[in-house]
Parts: sequence; C-alpha cells; structure tokens
Amino acid sequence: MIDLGLVGKRAVVSGAGYIPSRAGHGRHTALTLAAAGAAVACIDIDEGRAGSIASEIEDAGGVAYPVVADMTERDQVARAVKVSVDLLGGIDVCVDIIGGATWNPVGEVTPGEWTWTIENNLTQVFTLFQMVGQQMVRQGTGGSMVALASVDGTVAAAYHAPYGAAKAGVISLAKSFAYELGRHGIRVNAVAPGNVGTGNDDQPEGVWAVDNINPLIAPRAKDIANAVLFLSSDLAARITGQTLIVDGGATIRQAWTITAENFHLLRAGE
Repeated sequence: MIDLGLVGKRAVVSGAGYIPSRAGHGRHTALTLAAAGAAVACIDIDEGRAGSIASEIEDAGGVAYPVVADMTERDQVARAVKVSVDLLGGIDVCVDIIGGATWNPVGEVTPGEWTWTIENNLTQVFTLFQMVGQQMVRQGTGGSMVALASVDGTVAAAYHAPYGAAKAGVISLAKSFAYELGRHGIRVNAVAPGNVGTGNDDQPEGVWAVDNINPLIAPRAKDIANAVLFLSSDLAARITGQTLIVDGGATIRQAWTITAENFHLLRAGE
C-alpha cells in the first residue's frame, strides 16, 4: 500500500461546502483528504454547508470541524485561520476552492464585475495563503498549499475575461509563494480544472472522446479532488510552483482540423 503521508495531518479547505448548482470541488476535496487520513477544518460562508460537509466526513469515520467565515474579508480570514489552528493544533495542508465567474463581452464588463471577480478569485487566495504561509513558517514543519485555478487562466477566457485574468493570477501566485516559501519546506501548487460543470458524475465509465472538446473525456469533480490530493501528499514532495491541468485534454487540441477521418488525405499529399 502506498503511503500518502496524510494520516494525522491537519488540513484546511476554504470553500468546503456543497452548492447543488456547482461542481462540488470543496466537498469532494474535503472528503478525499479526510479519507486519506487528514483531519479537516471545513470553511464556508454558509453555516449549514460547513456543518453538512463536516458531518458527512464524521459519518464516514473521519475527523472534521465546521468553520464559518466570509473568506473575502481579511479579518474573517484571520479569524478562520486562528480557529482552524485552535481546532486542529496547526495546519499542514491548505486548499483554496473559492471562485466564481460573471459573463459579459469585454466591452461590457462593468467595474463592479471586474472588482468582484478579482476579489473572489484572486485576492482571497492571496490573503489565505499569506496567513497560512505565516502559520506554517512559525510551525517550522513545512506544508502544502493548493489553489484551484482554471484552464481559463492558461488560454482565452472569452466572455468572462476577468475570471481568466484572475485565474492566471492564481497560477502566478502559486509560483511566487512557492519560490519564497520553499526554504521553509512549504510547497505551493495549483490545479486547473477544465469543463467540470456540475460535476460530470453521470458520465459512463469506459466511454471516451464523446465530444469535440475533450480528446479523452470531460473531468469530474472527483478527478479535481484527486489532483489536489496528489499535490497535498508525499507523492508530490518535490513538486512546487506547478499547475496541474485536469481537463480531459481540452487545452491540448491542435489549431488545425486534422482528424482520424481526414489525415489520410494529408499523407497522400491531397
């Protein structure tokens, strides 16, 4: 059996609650870390959601604590980190899930949409990682931080440009934090999901290339959680400043229309 090194570790998941209309990245991540043996502080702005995921982990035999906070407010981030430290005894793993997009052509994006998107997708990541990073440095035992970015931070983000810019910022933040905190044994990485939608849990197994977007198949929420688990674990002990793209191959597509059906024409020189 492979030891992930997470048994007895103390994890914080920011945005752990489940919203039915969303993919459930926070819920899946919290459950996956708990299943690997970590105790989890489940932070959410909604008390019911925080309590629900903590109870779900406990019902499965894990250890979890609900923490209620608006993670876009700096003072509440500080309180949430302190409460998490008090409950867990420290922080070894921190995962930031929070984010959201507004949709508009670039010529119609309002100042309010821009500000909201940057605050909810980028600024709150910086604030949480800054405070957790300080805590990990004080502990002197290293740690891992993972933020959810997006493939929209690596390619064009048409009609939601602020979101793409914010997620590109998250990818850059991971590199900068990783560079500065590496001397303390702290690793910082990002996971960039593709089109997970509301989770893709209804996809059949063993069926591939069902659309012209994903050469493999669209990722599921649990695939994103598994990527976070990997980067949080000892398997990634020498990986930092990286962004792991989990998109079923969507962003590797070529610019040309060469397909399995027409490539023979090219080979024949037609």
